[in-house]
Amino acid sequence: MACAAGSSAGSVSAPEGTRAGLQSAGLLALALRTWLRYVVPLTALAAIVMCAVAYVARAVPPPADLVHARVAINVGWGIAGTAWLFQLVLVAAAAPLVASIARDTPLSQLQAIVAGARGLGRGLVPCGVAIAAIALGGVALVVPGVLLLGLLALTGASDRLGDPLPAALADSIAVVRAHVREVALVVAIIVVADLAIALVAHLAILPALPRTKPPLALLAPARTFVRVVAAAVIAGSAVPACVLAAIYQRANASATSRASRA
Repeated sequence: MACAAGSSAGSVSAPEGTRAGLQSAGLLALALRTWLRYVVPLTALAAIVMCAVAYVARAVPPPADLVHARVAINVGWGIAGTAWLFQLVLVAAAAPLVASIARDTPLSQLQAIVAGARGLGRGLVPCGVAIAAIALGGVALVVPGVLLLGLLALTGASDRLGDPLPAALADSIAVVRAHVREVALVVAIIVVADLAIALVAHLAILPALPRTKPPLALLAPARTFVRVVAAAVIAGSAVPACVLAAIYQRANASATSRASRA
């Protein structure tokens, strides 16, 4: 009898696990299809959103001594560590493009740029408020900041960006609460991936800096490191933005389907 119960529980949990796996695969497929189709518009929009990152990377001078080299290296790591701020804003540009693919009504490249720019304009204030809330939560205590990062990660993808505040933020919180594990995993991967860019660039480009005064030739790669990190982050930011937008799109579609069945 116990065996039968165990067998029954296994038969129930297996389809649930399979369904979750298929949903995750569907999200990734939707995000990748959107990115591959609109890689040029999305990269251009990412460059606009992250123009401050490009400016900072370009403004870093060739290090004249060991202190300036270490400052440049810290700037590179800082760019990687704060890239998620810009990626949350970029979700607003990616959302209409993801929606067009999900609804099987794809846009032209020009239409994609226009739709992305329009979404970016609508999402700028709500996303800015969300980022400010996350930053304040992080300054007060680390844990509230992390929780707010997860809860407000889908603000840019909200269909309520045009409504008065805090409609888009509340919408993001409602969707995240229904898909906590998915969003938490994706946000964690985004942060780790951004830092991994800096780590790979650090290991590939930077030599070990001696404690004594090194030659200038040994310090020059520090500026290259900053620029490579900035370029890689800008080029790759559309992918996490599309994944977050895909989570919201699928969650919205599921809610609509359940409501219609009811």
